[in-house]
Amino acid sequence: MKYLRILLFLLLTAVCAALWAAALAAASSDEWRPIDPAELAMKTSLVEKDADAEAIFWEVHLADEVDGGTPRTVLTQYIRIKILSERGRESQSKIDIPYLKNWSIKDIAARTIKPNGTIVELKKEDVFDRTVVKASGVKRKAKSFAMPEVEAGSIIEYRWKEVRNDRLANYIRLPFQREIPVESIKYFIKPLTLEGFPYGMRVRTFHGTGAPFTKEKDGF
Repeated sequence: MKYLRILLFLLLTAVCAALWAAALAAASSDEWRPIDPAELAMKTSLVEKDADAEAIFWEVHLADEVDGGTPRTVLTQYIRIKILSERGRESQSKIDIPYLKNWSIKDIAARTIKPNGTIVELKKEDVFDRTVVKASGVKRKAKSFAMPEVEAGSIIEYRWKEVRNDRLANYIRLPFQREIPVESIKYFIKPLTLEGFPYGMRVRTFHGTGAPFTKEKDGF
């Protein structure tokens, strides 16, 4: 009986340690990055002198995977924007994340960092679905929200996960432009690797010069 209790204790300890490690990993992947004081102090765009707002960085992790036998592409996106004027506040404080049928938008998080360093988080209940109309009358659904308490000089940042079900990233376009100038754009790509699935990844660059790929953590 004594050895059984010891065995159970060791087993519970191992399970707790595994759960704790998983919780730490999940927490680290969901953390906001520190704000550089130089970003808060910015008065003008580093890319375009007269810009009303500028994306400091925009990063996308794109992974092909199989969930329960169903292929899907998952894009995890994170963007940080500096608001440089009142016009920038008006154009950037309302966010639409469009999606198509069989897609889902998950894990939306957003916050505003005011010029004095005060942080205001977006509330989950302030995210809603709406229909947006694009060019030529094309309608699409979008997850929409308004960034809280934005003013000129603020930094806004938001992140989300976009799950595209029943498809892989075949002939997917990776945009390198937004409606505002961007200091840094990074894509982290993780192709599907399965036994008996011999298709590799190929890439073609249009109107630019491609840089070589480098290995990152977690298979990207």
